[in-house]
Amino acid sequence: MPQPQPQETPAEAPPPAGEEVQAQEEQTEEKKAGGLPEFKEGPYTYELPPKSLDNYYPPIGKRAKVYPAYMDTLGRRFYDLVVDLGSIRLNRDDAEVSYFQFKDYYEFVANLVPEWKDRFLLDEVVELGKELGFIKDSTDTTKAEEAKKDKGPKPIGATEKVSERAMALIKKIEYSCQACHLTEIPRVYARYYWHTRDHKMNMATFMVRDPVTRKKVRYRVFKRELQRDFYTILRSIDKGSRKQLRKSVKRFVKRFNYNQTLCVKCHDTDPYLFTTPTIGELVSDLDKEANRRVPSKKVLRRTLASLYVQNCKGCHRVHIPTTYVQRWWYGEFDKAPEVPQPAEEVAPVTGETPESTQPAEGVQEEQKTEQEQQQEPAAGEEQGQEK
Repeated sequence: MPQPQPQETPAEAPPPAGEEVQAQEEQTEEKKAGGLPEFKEGPYTYELPPKSLDNYYPPIGKRAKVYPAYMDTLGRRFYDLVVDLGSIRLNRDDAEVSYFQFKDYYEFVANLVPEWKDRFLLDEVVELGKELGFIKDSTDTTKAEEAKKDKGPKPIGATEKVSERAMALIKKIEYSCQACHLTEIPRVYARYYWHTRDHKMNMATFMVRDPVTRKKVRYRVFKRELQRDFYTILRSIDKGSRKQLRKSVKRFVKRFNYNQTLCVKCHDTDPYLFTTPTIGELVSDLDKEANRRVPSKKVLRRTLASLYVQNCKGCHRVHIPTTYVQRWWYGEFDKAPEVPQPAEEVAPVTGETPESTQPAEGVQEEQKTEQEQQQEPAAGEEQGQEK
C-alpha cells in the first residue's frame, strides 16, 4: 500500500547495521499498518489497487453493489451520528440508533476489501460507543449510568454535552477516512473510471484510426501527430510558406475534428459538455484564413492561441496525469531510440613504423648471405695487394 511517509531514523544514535536495520524496518511497517499515516514529504506511488476491489466495480459489480455506493452509505451514517451528537438538544435515543447503524455498517465495509481492513479503526469505534454509554460492559457500569444515578433525572429543557474524549474519537475516525481517501482515490479512479465505456481499453491502450494515414494507432501516437501539425502550422507562418501552411492546416483540421468525436468513447453524457461552443467556429476560421490568397499571420496566430487555451490546455491537465499513471502500470512506454554509431574511417598511412621496416627472419638471412658473397672477393683483392 502506498504510504506518503518517509522512513526516519533517530538523530541521536547512528543507524544500526545488518539484522538490526531489518528488524527496525519491520517494526516501522507494523506501526504504519496499525496506526494513522502522517502526511509529510516522501514517496507517493501509484500502484494498482487491490485485486479484490474488482468485485465492486463493473463489469463484475452491478449497480448498487459497487464500492462507491457502499462508501456513500457509510459516509451518510457517519454524519448522521455527528449531527445527532452535535445538535443543541442531545437526544440520546436518536444518537444511540445512529451510532449502532454506523458501527454495523462500518464493520461491514471494513470486510469488503481484506487488504484495506487495517485502515478502519474498529477498536476506536467500539471505544466511542463505550464513552457515549451505548455499549455497556458486563461487569462495569458506564460513566453515563453513574452520572445519572448521582444527579438524578434532568430538568425539562436541560441539554447534555458530549465528552471531549468522544469528540476526539470521532475526529480520529474521520481523519482515518480522509487519510485513506487521499492515498487510494487517485489510483482507484485511474483504475476504474479512466477507460472507454465498453471497458475494453484504458487511456494507455486506447486505439484509434488516424483519419489522415488511415492506420490504427495508439491514441497517444495520434495526439503526437496532431501536436506536430500544430507546430508545423506555426513554423509555416514564420517562414511565410503558404503551400506548407495550407497542407498542415488541412491535416490539423481533419485530426482535430476527429479528436472531438472521441469524447463519447469515455464520457457517458453529451461530449459537447466538455468543450466550449466556440471550438467549431475557431477551427473553421483557421481553415478559411489559411486558404485566403494572402493569409493574415496575426489572425492565424490568434486563432491557434485561442484553440490551445480554450480546448487543448484544459483537457491535457485532466487526462495526461492519469494516462501516464496507466502507462506505467501496463508497461506502455516506448523504447528509447538507438542512434547508430558513426562509420569507422581508415586512418591514412603517414609513415612506416620500425617494425614494418625490419624484414622477416628468412629475408634477413638471405640479405646477409648476399652481403657475405659480395665481401669475399673484396677480401681476396686485399690479400693480393698485401702479397
